[in-house]
Amino acid sequence: MPLKLSQFFKRLDRFILCIAVSTSVAIAVISAYLLYNFGNKIINTGATTTSSYMADQTFNTMYQIMKRGWDEKQVEGFIGALKKSSKSEKMVGVSIFRGAIVKKQFGTVLQPKENSIVKKAFETKSIIHKTLNGKEIYAYPLLAKSMCLRCHTMAKDGDVNGVIEVSFNTASLTDKFKIYYFFILFLIFILPISGGVFVTLILRRSIKHGIESINKEVENIKTVKDLKSLDTKFIDLKFEEFNQIYKGVSGLSARLRDIAVDKDVLEFEIKLLERFIITSEVVKDWKEHVFNLLIEMNNIIKVYNVFSIFIQDENLIEIEVFWKGEPTEKTKKLFDKLIYQSIYHNGLSSFFIKGIENHEIFHNIADKDSKLPELCEEDLSVQTKKVILDTPRIGGIVGIGIQAEESIDTVRELVISSVLATLLNVIGSIKAIYKYTQELEYYATRDGLTSLYNQRVFMEFLHYEVERSKRNNNPFGLVFIDFDNFKLINDMYGHNFGDKFLKAIADILEKEKRSEDILARYGGDEFVMILPGAKEEQAYMISNKIRESIKKFLLLDSNTQKSVGATVSVGIAVYPYSAADEKDLFLLADNMMYKAKKMGKDTVYVAKEEDAISVYKEVSEKSKMVLNALEQDIILPYFQPIIDLNTGGVIAHELLMRIKLENIKGGLPSIISAGEFIEIAENIGVAHKLDLMLLEKAFQKIKEENYKSDMFINLSPKSLIVTDYVKTVKRLSLKYNIDTSKIVFELTERETVKNITLLEKFVVNLKYEGFRFAVDDFGSGFSSFLYIKRFPIDFLKIDGEFIRGIFDDKMDRAVVVSSISIAKEMGIKTIAEFIESDEVLTELKKLNVDYAQGFFIGIPSENFSK
Repeated sequence: MPLKLSQFFKRLDRFILCIAVSTSVAIAVISAYLLYNFGNKIINTGATTTSSYMADQTFNTMYQIMKRGWDEKQVEGFIGALKKSSKSEKMVGVSIFRGAIVKKQFGTVLQPKENSIVKKAFETKSIIHKTLNGKEIYAYPLLAKSMCLRCHTMAKDGDVNGVIEVSFNTASLTDKFKIYYFFILFLIFILPISGGVFVTLILRRSIKHGIESINKEVENIKTVKDLKSLDTKFIDLKFEEFNQIYKGVSGLSARLRDIAVDKDVLEFEIKLLERFIITSEVVKDWKEHVFNLLIEMNNIIKVYNVFSIFIQDENLIEIEVFWKGEPTEKTKKLFDKLIYQSIYHNGLSSFFIKGIENHEIFHNIADKDSKLPELCEEDLSVQTKKVILDTPRIGGIVGIGIQAEESIDTVRELVISSVLATLLNVIGSIKAIYKYTQELEYYATRDGLTSLYNQRVFMEFLHYEVERSKRNNNPFGLVFIDFDNFKLINDMYGHNFGDKFLKAIADILEKEKRSEDILARYGGDEFVMILPGAKEEQAYMISNKIRESIKKFLLLDSNTQKSVGATVSVGIAVYPYSAADEKDLFLLADNMMYKAKKMGKDTVYVAKEEDAISVYKEVSEKSKMVLNALEQDIILPYFQPIIDLNTGGVIAHELLMRIKLENIKGGLPSIISAGEFIEIAENIGVAHKLDLMLLEKAFQKIKEENYKSDMFINLSPKSLIVTDYVKTVKRLSLKYNIDTSKIVFELTERETVKNITLLEKFVVNLKYEGFRFAVDDFGSGFSSFLYIKRFPIDFLKIDGEFIRGIFDDKMDRAVVVSSISIAKEMGIKTIAEFIESDEVLTELKKLNVDYAQGFFIGIPSENFSK
């Protein structure tokens, strides 16, 4: 019922009719009430006035007669006359009542019975007016005055000699009033209703005509262009208000015509927006992605090219032009001229272009088989649409534009402007990520200072060379080079000079090595080389030549004007004569370098059979130490604090492994750090057992001390794919009631994992259980990039080697900044390692690193830091 009533009132004519009826009824009810009360008021007021008047006239007449000294017969005659007069008048009656004093002096006369009103007038000596039996009764007391006392000798001044009663019957008057009242009431009801119906009929007819006319025009609208018909026609709707509404609709159609978008344009925009999603494939080949956008754009708007403007390294403007087809050389030169004028002479955005004199333009072709026609200056200028920024955004992008083949209407121009604004941010982001990825991939394989291969890549080359040597039965030499007293150069001349010296030595090594030799900076002042096909004699000759070249080299210090030189100690091991695998070979070459130092430095030493036996014996002793540690359960958990750089509070700890060895001679036990035995443990295949033993002890301590913060745990990727490893981790977390979301496993690159898909499966499995993951030593190896691409990573720990060189080495700083940018883009928190000074800590805060750890913040200990 409410729904039907609501539908009924949606018709304007019905609504107006209901309003008219409702208003008429309301007016009639109010008028009836007011008229009725007003009529009664008039009748009652008239009765009161008339009664008072007649009482006054009666008294005055009696008084005038009594003044002349009338006798009793005259009084009785006057009263009789009043009675006759009252009988003849149906509406008004007059009666006179003698008081007790008059009755006593002059006797009683025939008079009506006193009613309550008359009695009250006698008692109160005041005029009484009341309604009694439908009549208006007016009792007027006759008070004795001094002049009355001459006749009324028994009365005193103020006594009531009598009461004149005037009665007024209003019934006949009221009957007449009702006749007029109901007639007027009928008119009040019927006239507004009739008027409302009449107005409704007229309005309905006019509105129906107008609406039908508008509907007819609207039905003819099929496209955006048809909206113009509403703007040019005018329909008279008879009423000015409705005409104003129609004008408003026409104005709206004009605005809609300017901003409405046809279906094909909307479909184009939706398809284009789908291509704005940035994926790893898009970053890998971002130019191909722009080509696809350009082709998609040509489905709706014919476009010659899309161009983007970047500021690179604060001293170069770079313009990337993406042509739909192959332009002529003349067209390219014309475009270069026009873009140059726009940048430097037409006020493109002078306040950030100012001072940048160099620019480069790169032309890219989407479809080389398609040839563009020869374009003139008007073709490239008139239909150019661009978005220019006030300041460079991500990726250094400051502008983007298109050059269309045809005129662009207002609607398409709005769409293109919207697309360009979004495309500007997308291309800027893609190029920024591409640039950062390229830089990080480079520095993942290269040393930031010398641009030589780094340690991680070198070890992969070494493994490859061993496998190649096995297949081809060819020997090769491994050379380990270390400076003698290089620390003294750093201390005397500063780290900047030391870095210059290392770069110069790297140049010498590049010059002296053979083209097939592989050279790398292993770390600090250590260099390593692989000499394919070289036996002991040839390896010695090459190494000795390098040693002599370095010995002759001098570098001038600009501050002290002194020429500084250095010597090196070189250790050599040859495969397969000295070792059976790459790890033993590297271990032997490293030890031979130390033996060369012991022999007086500035020496080349080639490993002999007895040297290999001695080194392997030492390794055997360490292997025994590791196995004893497992058997005797002397693995200890140590904890290093990690702080929040915003608050300075400790928010987590990193779990570290130690071996506790009792001192044979008594005294304090020796604590052996993991760096001294972890490689041995991995070589003998017990690293995962050490990890699980350490994990259980850490979980036990977490439960005992009710530790609530995050715990970072180093984990070799190979441990994850060990049978039942994941099950054991789950079992331990349940056993000690560990909140898995508080455990963060750090994926390290201690071992190379060949089956990355298998590793991904185990990582995702643990992630599903609530555990989180961090990439350790990010930037030091290529695997770390693979980890963040394939795995659900929560934290990125920037390699401490780059943190240490953040002030002194431009390359180290670039890696740190790029790592932070990539992490921010991917929503990953960053942790800086190896914080060793307040200056470094302050700088990392400025770079917006999230967390930090290092000896400056807190050294590892058996207890949790507060």
